[in-house]
Formats: sequence, C-alpha cells, structure tokens
Amino acid sequence: MQLKYEKDGEKNITTVQPYRYDEEASLKKFYLAIIMHEYPFNISEHEYFVDFIKSLRPSFPIKSRVTVRKEILNMFLQEKEKLYTYFKSVPCRFSATMDMWTSNQNKSYMCVTIHWIDDNWCIQKKIVNFVHVEGRHTGSKLSETFTELMVKWYIDKKMFALILDNAAANEVAVRDIVADLKANGSSSLVCDGLFFHVRCACHILNLVARDGLSVIAHTIENIRQLVLAVKGSPLQWEELMKRATECGLDTTKGLCLDVSTRWNSTYMMLRDALYYKAAFMRLKSSDRRRYEKITPSPNEWSMALKLFQCLKKFFDLTELLSGTLYPTANLFYRGFCEIKILLDDWCDSQDTTISAMATSMSKKFEKYWKKSSTTLAVACFLDPRYKKRLIEFYMRKFHGHAYQSHVDELVDVIKNLYQFYCASQPSTSRARSGSEHMPSDTIDMLVDNDDEELENYLYESSRPDGAELSELDKYMADAPLRISGQFDILAWWKNQVDEYPILSQIARDLLAVQVSTIASESTFSAGGRVIDPFRSRLDPEMIEALVCTKDWVAATKRGNNNSLNLVLVHEFFIIVLC
Repeated sequence: MQLKYEKDGEKNITTVQPYRYDEEASLKKFYLAIIMHEYPFNISEHEYFVDFIKSLRPSFPIKSRVTVRKEILNMFLQEKEKLYTYFKSVPCRFSATMDMWTSNQNKSYMCVTIHWIDDNWCIQKKIVNFVHVEGRHTGSKLSETFTELMVKWYIDKKMFALILDNAAANEVAVRDIVADLKANGSSSLVCDGLFFHVRCACHILNLVARDGLSVIAHTIENIRQLVLAVKGSPLQWEELMKRATECGLDTTKGLCLDVSTRWNSTYMMLRDALYYKAAFMRLKSSDRRRYEKITPSPNEWSMALKLFQCLKKFFDLTELLSGTLYPTANLFYRGFCEIKILLDDWCDSQDTTISAMATSMSKKFEKYWKKSSTTLAVACFLDPRYKKRLIEFYMRKFHGHAYQSHVDELVDVIKNLYQFYCASQPSTSRARSGSEHMPSDTIDMLVDNDDEELENYLYESSRPDGAELSELDKYMADAPLRISGQFDILAWWKNQVDEYPILSQIARDLLAVQVSTIASESTFSAGGRVIDPFRSRLDPEMIEALVCTKDWVAATKRGNNNSLNLVLVHEFFIIVLC
C-alpha cells in the first residue's frame, strides 16, 4: 500500500489517498500512451526507456513490440464493441461525414465520422471507420464501402444525413446509397431522402473564393513578391523585424506566404502584409535599391485592403462552420444569405477589379446555393431566435414581391418533415379504466372494442373551428425569442421536450448535422502522423485501430462540457455577420 498525492484544479487543494499498485492497469496506461502520443511500438524495446521504467519498478513486465501491437488491437476491439452496443440504444438518428485520403504508403483510406446529440443534449462525434479502399474511387465503390460500414455498425436505418464535398464521384455515391436504403426499407429514409445529401459548406466557400482570386491574382503580385523576398532571406527578415519594432508592431505575429491551392493562405498573406505595411515602407526607405521595384504602390496597398475586407467574410464564416463540437446547421442559412448579399453588392461595385472578382464568385455560388439553401433552412427555422421570420426576411431581399411562394415551398418541406416524424412516433397505449375486480369480458367489450368514429368525436379539439393546434402550428405562432448575449440552442430544446416532443426530436436529429467535412478531414492530419516515414509498414487494420481508439479516448476525456464553445460561437457569429 502506498500514498498518492492528487491536486484538485478547481478547489486548488491537494489530497492524499491510499494507492495500491495494479500491474494490469499500469500496462493499459502504457498502451494508451502509445496510442495517444503516437509512439512507435518498439519503444518498449528502447534501451534507455527500459532502463527508466526499471528504475521506477524493477519488476515491471516490459512487453515486446509484437505483444504491444496485439494488446492495442484487443483494446480497439473491446472499445468498438462498447460503441456498437451504445449506438443500438441511442434513440436518435445519426449524421455522417465521409472523405478520402491517400497516405505516404500510396494507399487510399476512407474516414467516416458519426455525429449525434446524446441524451444530455450534447453534440458528439466519433470516428467509426478509417478503412483502406482498394481500386478506383468511383461513386459505386464509395457507396458500396460506406453502406457496408453502416450496416456493420447497425445504424444504416437510423441515418439522417451524409455530408460530403462536391466531388463528382460523391454525387453518384449518394444516389446509390439512397437507392440502396430505399430498396432495403423505404421507411428508414427521412422524407424520401430529401435531407440526406448535405454538401460541405466550407468546400463551397473554398471553390467560390478560389474562382474570385483567379480573376484578380495579378493585382496582388507585388505584395506576394515582397513577402517572398523578406521570408526568403534570414537577413532581410531580421531587418523587417527591426523596422517593425521601430513602428511599435508585434514581431511575434509572423508573415504568411500564400499557396496557390489555398485561398485562405492568400487572405492571411494580405492580413499580415497590411499589418506590417508601415514596417515595409521603412524597409523600402532603408534599402531602395533592393525594394524599389517590388514594393506595392499606394493604389496596390489600397486594393489589397479592399480584397482583404472582402475575403475576411469568407474566412470568418469558414472558421465558424468548421466547428465540430457545437451545432452548425442552424448557422448555415443566415451565413450563406449574408454572403449572397455581399456578392450582389460587390457585383455592382464601381471598382472594376472588385466587380470582376464578385461576378466570377457569383456564378459558382449560385450553382451550389440552389442545391443547399432549402434543406438547411429548416435547421435555421428550428432556431427559436429566427423561426420563419428570418427566412421571410431574406426571401424578400432575394425575390421581392414573389417571395411568398418561396416561403410557402419551404413551409411545405417543414410540414412534410413534421408529418414524417409524427408517423414514426411509437403509438402509446391509452390508460385503461376500470378495476381489477371487474370481469375481463366487460373490460374487453367497453375498452378494447375500437370505434374510430367514436374516438375521433371524444378526443377532437374543443376549439370552435374543430381544429387542434399542432406542435408545429404552436411553434410557428409564437414570436421568435429576443435574446441578447449567449444562447445555447441545445439547452433550449432540451428544456422544450415536454412542450414540443416531436419538434424536439426533429431538432435533435437535424442539429447534429455538420455542414462541413472538417471532422473527417482533420483526421487525415492524425493519419499522417500515424503513418509517418518510420511507421509506413503498418497494415490498414492496425492503422484503423490506432486512429479510432485515439479519437474515442479523446472524446471520453473531452467530456460533455461544451458550454464555453457555445458561448464563443454565439459571440463569433455576431461578429461575422456584423
């Protein structure tokens, strides 16, 4: 028996507790460290690491790399079984993000991440598969692989939506997946698959911004050359930092150089260059021969500022919609409407450069706007701060006097969704009247003899018009909430379960939908570390075990406290749209 000292971070006190050494628990922590910190399996055979462990406890059983691999795989299978059992018990639908990645082994992997809202109304995500996909990435191949994975997890009939980027193969994949789900049970698809395919909003913003930048790239060429000249020479970088210090600027911010395939890097380059503009001007004055030709003119600096202000809206909205620990579905519609308004304004700009950029952006934006706006507008409707009013507001702007038909079209979609969930609700047995000593045949005769006409008359609404006010009608009749400050939409719906049981279930399923594939794409960074040049011989089964187990353990440790994220999201959303 030993004593263990633990510090309580919240109360700032140290406690002393009895501690008994458990060899199995210590070994499990060792395997967990390898998973979480991506150590190589043969760390257990490193001479100085073994010496360190033996110095702590000479009797500790150091395992071979083969045993380490076997035990980690067993941990993965055990955790997978627990997750499978949990998924079977969750009374909600799931949404998935899916993306493809090629490793340094030149092997293709499919990452599937599942999103849902748990019984505590906290949004959750888990990487359920990171599998090797052989052959060409055709739509049929992707759909076949995805469907098989969902069937094995037993959630194929509980799917609400699948979030994908805009690759052509994904269009084919979605059609095949929907067709397969219909063939195996049409009732499992919500509204016949209307909400199933969600296009990655961040990918759309990326395509739109890239199209715009391709038109005006020449206008910022001198800024790019100036940044390249400074970053390409340690001596010139030191000179720039000296000038920045003289101007009272922060020398720790750094200076980003753009990459042709990433529009956000161009935005960050403009942001940093504009911040150090005064330092660049002093640098030019100190060495005119070197910087005279590449230093931007006042007009070019002015154009850089305009482009920066335009791209900032795209950058901020992309960051907002990239979140995975808070709902983003209810933020999509308002964010994209604001982008559409901005593009329309820029198209009418007197500046020909801004107008040309916006015209190119608008063509790409309109292509995806028509495909994405209706479905995720329903999530905006389920935000009690907006309801139908916000949708009407933007419809008026976009369609003028003809806005009502577009609003009615969306309301019909909402009503169909509501009716689907009403029909899916399990029927509740009516309370039976009578006493135990009453003859059983009398009970059967009076209660169990169903008379639909009688029941309709008995239980119809007592309102003068004879129509009962449904949950949906009541929700739409109530005015939107006027809330200033932080707002937790999940907490609000959690408190409305008794008043709106059906709508709250719709909100639980719909607000779990992510509007970007960031959850899967970010996994590829971890995958790149797992399959680094020193671990390139790992087989696909082991790679999936390492990636998934790390994600599951991290999710457990992260816990359900996402309140800080929700506060920051609300504050950031207000800033983005101002």
